[in-house]
Amino acid sequence: MPDSFDLENSYAYLIYRTVRALRRQFMRLASANGLELFPEQWFVLVRLMKQPGCSQSDLGRDFDDRPSMARALRNMEEKGWIKIQSNPEDGRKNQVFPTKKGSEIYQLMVSVVTEERKRMFKKLSTQDFKTFKRIIDQIYEESID
Repeated sequence: MPDSFDLENSYAYLIYRTVRALRRQFMRLASANGLELFPEQWFVLVRLMKQPGCSQSDLGRDFDDRPSMARALRNMEEKGWIKIQSNPEDGRKNQVFPTKKGSEIYQLMVSVVTEERKRMFKKLSTQDFKTFKRIIDQIYEESID
């Protein structure tokens, strides 16, 4: 059987390689700013700044890994970045809020990430991003069916 699979032209490989590079780059940026902040924790802070009080289960669903999300949230709570409390309307659910410290980390990293995006994307047009988003969304949709 001939070997006709070309890894360098595989969407999955290209996405995997890029995600790993972006993850390393984000962690370097966070470390350079005195933070041990993982991309998943950053995503949680971003979500919480936009939707304070969202449920722990919604965060787990958003990031498609509830057990890992529960660990990440416990870690973030131990660091004082978030506060987890029972929902007053439904005690079976937990709500998650950013703390002052979490908000400060968010504000710092927003400027750092924004500057890094400018650097990394300076050769890409708005249309390039729209095309990329359309393609990556299509791949995502087809992969979950």
